[in-house]
Amino acid sequence: MNTISVSTTSTSRAAYRVVPDPDDPIILQLDGKLSRVLDISASGFSCPEGEVKQGRRYRFKMDLPTKTTELTGYVDVLPGADNGYLHCQFVELNADELDVLHLYVLARQKEAIRSLRSGSSHRR
Repeated sequence: MNTISVSTTSTSRAAYRVVPDPDDPIILQLDGKLSRVLDISASGFSCPEGEVKQGRRYRFKMDLPTKTTELTGYVDVLPGADNGYLHCQFVELNADELDVLHLYVLARQKEAIRSLRSGSSHRR
């Protein structure tokens, strides 16, 4: 039997976050009010501190540029502001909703890599 061992460093993030494209933003409503998504992962997103309160649960609706139907559900606002931003964690998303989020994050990662590659080819 083969054994695979993985060592990781401890971080406070449970998933990789990406910044939405400013030309193709994520449309987010928290309790019916428009809010801005500063970064997003499959486990949650960050938004400006003044738009939500720590320790509360909010209903959300989210339109991702890569999806034709909106995601809906609840997020918990985690304690501790980070430079004026609060982190919101998705609550009980189903497998299909998680797949949609993973696909969006992956698409943004690919765009970032392409951008880095095209930028480095101009400097040669």
